[in-house]
Amino acid sequence: MARYVEEIMQRQVVTVTPDTTVRALLRCLVSAQISGVPVVTEEGEIVGVVSTTDVMRLGAEEADAPRVELTWEPLAFPSEEYDEESGAAFFMQAEGWSYPTEDQTQAVAEGVFDGFTVSDIMTPAAFTVRPRDTVEDVAKFLLQGRIHRALVVQNGQLEGIVTTFDLLKAFVYG
Repeated sequence: MARYVEEIMQRQVVTVTPDTTVRALLRCLVSAQISGVPVVTEEGEIVGVVSTTDVMRLGAEEADAPRVELTWEPLAFPSEEYDEESGAAFFMQAEGWSYPTEDQTQAVAEGVFDGFTVSDIMTPAAFTVRPRDTVEDVAKFLLQGRIHRALVVQNGQLEGIVTTFDLLKAFVYG
């Protein structure tokens, strides 16, 4: 039996406006413990999305971070046997997750994000789905687009948001 986006989407959507400062955006993301939000005008028109990736990109550009070529090496298990202790080096357990605190957000040096607004860093396009799209179709859509969230829109109105995490929960818990 097909499951639909309307069954798993988040109906309470945190949004920001294009003129929101990046510092205010960071506070919003931290407070709501989310990684991205739709950008809407005062009239409610969807004009894009903004995420922590956009903020990191701005931070790197402003810090004039040199571009480096990254490589990775596979980690070796400390022993031949796999156990929970050795697995902890590879995967963080859910209860170990943490989000930045309001104090940490306040600690960002003054001036780093104060001169920028959401309109400076947002993606001026929104990936949308409909409430009656199937969960499987939306999963394929997000994978193909290499995106982490889609706005749920019906008749031009923002109805909700569905994220990769929402999809994972739907697959795990049915």
